[in-house]
Amino acid sequence: MPPIEKLIDSSKTSFLYLLIVIGLITICDFIFFVSTEQYSSAILGALACLSLHLLPVYFFRNKIKLYLFFLTPIFIFLPLNLASIILFDVPINDATIVLALNTNPAESFELLKGYIPSLLISFLLYVGVLYLLVRKIPATISANNAKIIGIASISVFMLLPLVSFDGGSYFMKLRTRYYSIFPTSLLYAGNAVFKQNRLINSSKEQRAKYLFHAKAETTIVDKQVHLLIIGESSRYDHWGLNGYSRNTSPKLSKRENFISFSNAAAGGFITEFAAPLMITGVGADNFDKHFQQKSIVSLFKEAGFNTYWISNQVDQGHIKVHIDEADNKFLNLSDSKATKNVHRDMELVGALKKVLGESGTKKFIVIHTAGSHYDYSVRYPDEFDFFKPSNKTIHSKSADKAFKDVLINSYDNTIRYSDAVIDSIIGLVSSQNALASVTYMSDHGENLFDDSRDLSQHAYPVPSKYIAHTPFFVWYSPILKNRFPTKIDNLQKHVNSKVSSENIIHTLSSMSGLTYPLQDSLKNITSPYFVDNEQKILGADKKVYLVETLK
Repeated sequence: MPPIEKLIDSSKTSFLYLLIVIGLITICDFIFFVSTEQYSSAILGALACLSLHLLPVYFFRNKIKLYLFFLTPIFIFLPLNLASIILFDVPINDATIVLALNTNPAESFELLKGYIPSLLISFLLYVGVLYLLVRKIPATISANNAKIIGIASISVFMLLPLVSFDGGSYFMKLRTRYYSIFPTSLLYAGNAVFKQNRLINSSKEQRAKYLFHAKAETTIVDKQVHLLIIGESSRYDHWGLNGYSRNTSPKLSKRENFISFSNAAAGGFITEFAAPLMITGVGADNFDKHFQQKSIVSLFKEAGFNTYWISNQVDQGHIKVHIDEADNKFLNLSDSKATKNVHRDMELVGALKKVLGESGTKKFIVIHTAGSHYDYSVRYPDEFDFFKPSNKTIHSKSADKAFKDVLINSYDNTIRYSDAVIDSIIGLVSSQNALASVTYMSDHGENLFDDSRDLSQHAYPVPSKYIAHTPFFVWYSPILKNRFPTKIDNLQKHVNSKVSSENIIHTLSSMSGLTYPLQDSLKNITSPYFVDNEQKILGADKKVYLVETLK
C-alpha cells in the first residue's frame, strides 16, 4: 500500500488537472481582454467562465469524465475562437457567423492560406495536450471537494454582477456578464443570426405585398439607363482623385460629368449589413425594417424599368432577399463551388454588354463587385500589378503587420483595377446616348494597420473611421444634365456635405425622374432642401455608432 501522503498528493494533483482543463475555456476571453487593455474584464470574465463551468461539478462528482464529454463542443470551438482572436483581434460574433455562412471556399482559402500550416500544427498540439490532461483527471471527486467547488462557484456566479458599474437591474447585469464570455457569447451570437434568418423568412409575405407606389416622369422620351455599383472594401482616402498621394485612379480622374463626394459614410461594417442598407435606405437604426420592404430594384421596376442584378459575390442572406426582386440575374460569377477559377470584376463588364444589348428603353442595373476584398492580389490581373512588391510575388498573412507595405501595395492595385472597371462601365453606358447615370458607392472601407491598434480588414465588432469613410461617385450623361440641370447643380453643391448610403435610394430615384410617397427631400442630394446626413453605421451585435465618434 502506498503511503497516505502520496495518495493525498495524487488526489490534489489529479484535481489540479481538472481545474487546468476547465481553465482552458477561459483563455479566449482572457487573451482578448488583455490584448485590448480591458484588464478588469479579463479577470472578471475568467472568474465568470470558471464559476459557470465548475458549477455542475458537484452533480457530476461521481462521473467527471462524463461531464467533460458533455463539454466536447466547447473544446472543439475553443481553438476556432482563439484563432479568430489571435489572427484577427476579434472573438467569434454574429458578424463572424454571418460571414462564414455567406462566403465560399475560395474566399475562405484566400483569407486563411497563410495560416493553414501553423493552425493545423497548433490544433494537433492542442488535441494532444488536452488528451493527456483529461487522462490525468480522476473519475470521481470526493463529496467534500465537490461541495467546496459548488459553493465557491455559485458565490462567484451570484456576486459578479455586483462588481459591474454598468446600469440596469441585477438580473440584467447577470445576463450581460455571462453573455459576454465564451462559450455563451457564441451561443448568443448564433441565436442572433438564427432570429435574423427566421425574421427574413417570416417577413416574406409582407415584402411581397410592399409597394413604393413609384411613378416615372411621363415627359421623358429618351432611352434611360441607370446603374448602381456596390463596391467592396474600398476606402475613400486610397483613391488618387480624392487626394491620395498615389495615382490609383488614372481613368476616372479624367472623366467629365463626374462627381466624387468627400464625406460619404457606409451604413454597415460588413457587406451583409451594408448592402441591404444601401439599396433600401432604411438607415442603420432601423436595419430590421429592410426585411419588411423591398429595395431600389422594385422601386424602378414599379416605374416601368427592366431590372437586373449582376454580381461577382456570393450574395446570400440579407442581400439575397432583395436580389430576388430583379427581373434578370447574372450570378454565375459568384459560383460558390468555384475554388480554382478566379472571377474578376472586368467580367461584370462583359455581362453588362449583354444587358445593354437587350431590347428595352428603360433599364436599371445593380452591379455588385468583388472590389478590394481580401486576398487583394487575387482581385486584379498581373497587368495591374502596378505598385510593387505586392502579394503577387511575396506571400504574406492577411494580418501580418511586418508586410504592411506589401499589403498596401496589393490593396492599392485593387483600387487601380476598380478604377478601370468603373470607367469601362461608364464608357459602355455613355455609348448608349441615353438619359443615364452611374452611381458607385463602396459597401464599407478597410483597415490597413493605420494606427497603434494595428487593425486589418473590416470585421471588428466596433467599426473604425477607416471602415466608415467610403468613396461615393456619380457620373451623369449630358442628356441627363440637360434634362435636370438643377438636380445636377444640387449634387455639385453638396459635394462636401455629410452623406451616407441612406441617401442613395432617395437621390438616385430623383435623378432618374422617379417619385414616390416616401421619397424624402431632406435625404435627396439632388434636392435644394437636402440637409446633412447624421451618418450612422451598424456594427456587430446590432449596435449603431455615430461615424463622427469613431477612431
